[in-house]
Amino acid sequence: MDKPPAKKPDPPQEWLMTFGDMMALLLTFFVLLIGISSPDQGKFDKAMQSIAEALGADPGSSTATLLVSEKASEASFKNLGSQVEEIINEGNLQDIVDVAINERGIVLNIVGGALFRSGGARVSRDMKPLLLLVSDMLKKLPYKIIVEGHTDATQTKGGRYPSNWELSAARAAAVVRVMAEGGVAADRFSAIGYAEFRPLYAQTKANRAKNRRVEIIISREGKAS
Repeated sequence: MDKPPAKKPDPPQEWLMTFGDMMALLLTFFVLLIGISSPDQGKFDKAMQSIAEALGADPGSSTATLLVSEKASEASFKNLGSQVEEIINEGNLQDIVDVAINERGIVLNIVGGALFRSGGARVSRDMKPLLLLVSDMLKKLPYKIIVEGHTDATQTKGGRYPSNWELSAARAAAVVRVMAEGGVAADRFSAIGYAEFRPLYAQTKANRAKNRRVEIIISREGKAS
């Protein structure tokens, strides 16, 4: 009986070496991008061309242009945040308006007592100029704007709003209305009421004033099409 032919060894996986080299080059590419804080266009294009040639790709400038554009957009967004902070500081409003820049965007946290009377949803005269000034800054920019109303845990008794849901939503809508009057396109807004269910602090009597608030988020997302 004839012996079966000996099994030939598998051919070397040469493509794995090429693939590994390509991954290493891509990792180098992204490390390079992270290290560029203020890109020099000439050096950036030269680096892009070098990496593209190493990968055997077309060293066109479309990718470089996109990345530089993204960096410029982020710088512009942070500059807008600085301008908003400057307005708050010049108006000595630091005690009632907190400004933060985070993953959501530029967040203006306005103490509810400064904007509305207890149980009401009409924006106070004193705060309208601030909202209109922010609106004037935003009306020519593309960012979406989210307005969130929050109450403390005290339940409403009688009056126009039967629960904190209606009250918080009405307050968010009132802020949107003022800002839209300031020239920001209405389709850029979202108005949301969260009642007492997203407190910043423990629901105690001492923290009620801090949890009553309206948050205006200038979103990192662009205008909806």
